[in-house]
Amino acid sequence: MGLVLIGAGLVVFRYSAYIAGQLDSYISPPPTDGNNITGLVSPGGWYLPYAVWGFGFTLIGLGGTMLRSAFMSGMMGVGGGMAGGSSMSPDMLDTYMQQALSGARGSTRQPGTGPMPPKEIVKVKCRNCGNLEAEDATYCRKCGEPL
Repeated sequence: MGLVLIGAGLVVFRYSAYIAGQLDSYISPPPTDGNNITGLVSPGGWYLPYAVWGFGFTLIGLGGTMLRSAFMSGMMGVGGGMAGGSSMSPDMLDTYMQQALSGARGSTRQPGTGPMPPKEIVKVKCRNCGNLEAEDATYCRKCGEPL
């Protein structure tokens, strides 16, 4: 659907002068005198090409947003269309980010050396709600109480 919107936006943007001329013919009657040299739009419809450009850009932006959302939901492993990463629990997101960072750090090592041993992760349990937080956290992300 995102590709269709991008394609439609590009077509609207490309043919904006023609579309604006067609819209102007529906909005106002053609001039009766010969003062309109261009024949494109009436004197009151100078803004129509810009409005059509804006509509084309809006379609392109919506299509790009839909593609990005679909790509991100596929990368995060979340089912259900355009869910994005919003349905991931904070602990699952922390684990994902730590794995991504450890993979990025490991790629800068010298070839031929073994992988780094896993780093020990210490969590602190909130006294109020029982949520697990990093050891350097000062407030709980779930209930907001100081740790």
